[in-house]
Amino acid sequence: MPRPAIGRQALTAALLVLASRPASAEPLPGGFVRLRELAPAIAQDMRYATPFNFTGAAVPGYGRGECVLTRIAADALIRVEKRLARQGYGLKLFDCYRPARAVAAFIDWVKRPGAPNLGRIFHPGIAKGDLVARGYIAGNSSHSRGSTVDVGLVPAGAATVPTPVDAGPCDGPSATRPHETELDLGTSFDCFSEKSALGHPGVSNEARRNRALLATAMSAEGFRGYGKEWWHFTLAKEPFPTMPFDFAVE
Repeated sequence: MPRPAIGRQALTAALLVLASRPASAEPLPGGFVRLRELAPAIAQDMRYATPFNFTGAAVPGYGRGECVLTRIAADALIRVEKRLARQGYGLKLFDCYRPARAVAAFIDWVKRPGAPNLGRIFHPGIAKGDLVARGYIAGNSSHSRGSTVDVGLVPAGAATVPTPVDAGPCDGPSATRPHETELDLGTSFDCFSEKSALGHPGVSNEARRNRALLATAMSAEGFRGYGKEWWHFTLAKEPFPTMPFDFAVE
């Protein structure tokens, strides 16, 4: 009996998954998945695997720009994407699971004189040495538990916007801050500024609408937001609520 033909869409999706997985990738701990293998269409720009982040260099633990999450968080995020698609929007991931060594590297970066620094973009007007005291950098991160994401909003079907290489201040005018999406969200991702707060009155009406749209969709699928950062969400019923991990993203 001849085997049934494989549908073109199914074959294409399978090839995308195989192409996205590094040949030398180590198996993930139990309960974790690579989001790209489940939902290759969700946009990713894993910023800490690149030099374009507040430290000015790729961050230890990010050997590859890949969104890794607990399976339950990945499934919830896929439901968010489907919910937004019905409204003409989609997600763009900037960070997912964060190795504990990366969190430690942030603290070391604050203390290290002469370290690379893109402060003119990511923390304009705030000295690097003040970032911990002002709550922008912490010694522990929910990202290390695998069910927290930093995520933005894009128009459904929009062309991929590459990782920026330079820009003006992250809380400046939309036309000059880092270009991440065609939508105005008030600031760029990882902007250490009061304007990053979800309900800040100093951003445009469009930005407030887009932030609310993202927050509503994430909340509907079980994520809790963080009031000081419009992009930061943690799954309320995370499977490892007290356990940070430190495996590398490969």
